[in-house]
Amino acid sequence: MIFLSLALGMLVWTLIEYLLHRFLGHQHKGKNFFKAEHIQHHAKYNYFAPVSKKIMLASLLFVILTGIGSLFFPLLITVAFLVGFFGMGALYEYTHYRYHSKNPVAKIFIVLRKHHFYHHFHNPKVNHGVTSRIWDRVFGTFIPVEKVNIPQYMLMNWLVDNNELKPIYTNHFRIVRNHRK
Repeated sequence: MIFLSLALGMLVWTLIEYLLHRFLGHQHKGKNFFKAEHIQHHAKYNYFAPVSKKIMLASLLFVILTGIGSLFFPLLITVAFLVGFFGMGALYEYTHYRYHSKNPVAKIFIVLRKHHFYHHFHNPKVNHGVTSRIWDRVFGTFIPVEKVNIPQYMLMNWLVDNNELKPIYTNHFRIVRNHRK
């Protein structure tokens, strides 16, 4: 039961990631902290909200959710779920940062980057998942991606040598020169 709770926490994180990104980051009409940070991230590919804010929020939520969850479930099951949930949240943060800053280490990470970068550079109304494409498929916001056009001013260092696309990425990405949003 503990491992099931852990796995369920991880799965629920991927849904929350999708919902936050889609609805608070893009569809919400008013102002909110998430949207403000998210808009900056779209404007500057290498901008991420400060880790200290994320850790403080996660810590507070962990304590609150442990208290609430333990009213309905055994403490160990509640903690296992939350460890899965927040562990996946930490993996999301690490993965998202790597997409923008480091070489992919496996083919699946090229596929996921293309999914994410299509959202960034083509259409912010689709491909909201970062760690998973499942919820985009479930909710009809999935667009398959062959090649991503990346504006020259948004080029990530891992993608280029001397301002030219590295040959290993030419099947996946294209540089768009003199393009401003």
